[in-house]
Amino acid sequence: MAERPSNQRVTPRRKSLWRRIFTPRLVFLLGILVLALTGVFAYFYVIYSEMIDAKLQGAIFVRATGIYTSPVKIRLGAYTKKGELTSYLDHIGYINDEKQRDPARGFYTVKGNIVEIEPSDNTNVDNQVFFPHLQIKYSNDGKNIASIYDLEQKKDLNESVIEPELLTSINSDKEKRKNVEYKDLPKDLVNAIVAIEDRRFFDHPGIDFRGLARAIWRNFSEGELQQGGSTVTQQLVKNFFLTSERTFKRKFSEAFISVLLETRLTKEQIFQMYCNEIYLGQDGSYSINGFGEAAKFYFNKDVNRLDLSESAFLAGIIRGPGYYSPFQHPERAIQRRNQVLDSMTVATFIDPNKAEEIKKANLQVRPKSSSSNAEAPYFLDFLQTKVNEELGDQIFAEQSYRIYSTIDMDLQRAADQALRNGLTQLEKDYSKRLKPGSLQAALIALNAKTGEILAMVGGRDYSTSQLNRAIDAHRQPGSVFKPIVYTAALNSAYEEKDDKIITAASQFLDQKTTFNFSDGKTYEPDNYGENYTDQNVTLRYALTKSLNVVTVRIAEKTGYTKVAKMAERLGLPKPQPFPSLALGTAEATPFEIARAYTTYPNLGSRVEPYAINRVVNSESKTIYQGTVKTQQSISPQVAFIITSIMQDVMNKGTAAKSRSMGFNALAAGKTGTSRDGWFAGFTPNLVCVVYVGFDDNSQLGLEGSKSALPIWTEFMKKALAKRPDLGGDGFPSPKTGLTKVAIDSRSGLLFSPECSGESYEEYFITGTEPTENCSSDSFSPPNDGEEGFAPNQESDEQPNDDTRARRARAMKIFSKIFKNQ
Repeated sequence: MAERPSNQRVTPRRKSLWRRIFTPRLVFLLGILVLALTGVFAYFYVIYSEMIDAKLQGAIFVRATGIYTSPVKIRLGAYTKKGELTSYLDHIGYINDEKQRDPARGFYTVKGNIVEIEPSDNTNVDNQVFFPHLQIKYSNDGKNIASIYDLEQKKDLNESVIEPELLTSINSDKEKRKNVEYKDLPKDLVNAIVAIEDRRFFDHPGIDFRGLARAIWRNFSEGELQQGGSTVTQQLVKNFFLTSERTFKRKFSEAFISVLLETRLTKEQIFQMYCNEIYLGQDGSYSINGFGEAAKFYFNKDVNRLDLSESAFLAGIIRGPGYYSPFQHPERAIQRRNQVLDSMTVATFIDPNKAEEIKKANLQVRPKSSSSNAEAPYFLDFLQTKVNEELGDQIFAEQSYRIYSTIDMDLQRAADQALRNGLTQLEKDYSKRLKPGSLQAALIALNAKTGEILAMVGGRDYSTSQLNRAIDAHRQPGSVFKPIVYTAALNSAYEEKDDKIITAASQFLDQKTTFNFSDGKTYEPDNYGENYTDQNVTLRYALTKSLNVVTVRIAEKTGYTKVAKMAERLGLPKPQPFPSLALGTAEATPFEIARAYTTYPNLGSRVEPYAINRVVNSESKTIYQGTVKTQQSISPQVAFIITSIMQDVMNKGTAAKSRSMGFNALAAGKTGTSRDGWFAGFTPNLVCVVYVGFDDNSQLGLEGSKSALPIWTEFMKKALAKRPDLGGDGFPSPKTGLTKVAIDSRSGLLFSPECSGESYEEYFITGTEPTENCSSDSFSPPNDGEEGFAPNQESDEQPNDDTRARRARAMKIFSKIFKNQ
């Protein structure tokens, strides 16, 4: 072996580049870093996984309490057209295509004149079938129901109910949404959303880096916002899991959770959640969330019936519902729709020719006020308040509750339409004093027998004012209060053993009068138009013609305190016992007036209004049920007599205009005029009150017969056409204790051929009817006797012998009546 020369230098071997870069120290540090990053990743993975699991536990797609209308009632022989029934089923989301059949949604078929209705699976309550599987057969012309057959129980029915409409779903944040499933979304809507928001949604893992770069370049090059950088998944994560704050931490969390979410749910589930969560507009104090709710709000359609133009518009407003609002910015909304159509063309979802054809058409959205008031928002506010009172506000933060309300949407829509039509017509007829949009109104309708609130409109446009005037507008009711005065007059002589018997035939002087009351004060009311007969008139006539002076005279005779107590008994705020109370100067709300008026068609039994029929939890168990609450407030005989007089108001009194407008049903009611206009009226089964006025309480200057009565009439005509059961052939009468006799109109005595006046039949509580026949000289000027009460009579008036005998007989008979009731 050759030896290396001693003077030759050894050159060390050169380390590789890899070893020179990754020194042991660096490798050690990198290892520490990897472990740290792995730890951080694991930490966030655990944290965000728990967040996702917590959010997705239970019913993932039901995050709010569902509020339903009252079930639709069908009756044998009822005038319910086949087309109307199928339209309703379409409206509430029923399916009639066997290929799309879904147990979660109702299904129906039409074969000739037979409609078969199969309800959805989730409608049973307390292990009972609430909405049966029905076969409904129509007459040959398709206008009347010929038979109703329960296919499960295999029996014929005289009447039944159909699944109610889902009004909306509401949570504690006042978000309105109607949850939908992915399969309910029209293909055009899915394609429109994907085209404008996230073209690679079905391909990327939650974050689309390529799409993000493309969006940045396109927005920069075109100088306006055409596309967003966030994927559908990221938008869902921001809205559902996080907040909208603009920080790096939130963006990091959004990206991380998006990737994780894609591993937990399918693309269809993510898309479904997105379509139920996204914000798409504002309806007053409520936000419109999800395409199911938006389809109803903008187009009054179920989401699965949206066409291409409507789908493109809804997809387009995701980026800015206010900016692209079709109500405030219709041209901007159409431009945005067209942009979506262009994006769909680029993505080859639709043919360019089809896109150009649709661009030429206008966007047919429902009118703003109609859209805002369409789903009974004032009623929903009231309902939420009542639910909170009964069950606490936590119910709107929890999941899967169903609230079945009392609202009848056919009547609700009729009420809203009548109110808006009436106000528009008033502002047109009186354009010199009424500015368009300045006038407000309210309407409330109750089932007279049960107290169910069937319709409630608190104003002309909920989007501009959420004040519920049906509940919160405290206004002077004017002459609408007068029946309470007359009720107190007829009722007081018996319940309080008052000697001053007043009947419907009692006569009072209709003459300008100054009334004295406490501490030397005076009150000098005027009749409307300062018109007086200067004669004695009957109590019936005075209420029929709404005579102010006679009404105050009757209140004085009865006692102002007794009138105030009667108002309180009928559910009104107790007024101060002054003469002016007789003319309705004490404030009340339409709700309170409606409640008071339920006393009359129910023979003196006042009914408490209610809005909640039933609340059902996620296990289909009833946790709350509304009940009918009544209170006997006045005698049946008095209620019947006052009702009879208010029928005269409708037929020949201050409300006779209703008859000339084509309202021919049996009804009773009373007009009211103060600073505002009022009308309160009822059939045997329906009570409705209308108020018209200004929010600043300024003078309307129109009688109730010109302002409120036309609205009431239009509503009642539509309501009874849709629900004939709410009318009636006659008001109920007491079984005993009521007598009808022929009376001389001039004297108020029993009619005889010798009388100089005309005769009419009058009702009396048995024992209070006159016993003396009239004669040619029966009529005389008013004095301080029983008939023809003069002003300011003293309360210690001494009755004559005939009067004493009548009172004694009345007290004896009346005591027997009350023992039997």
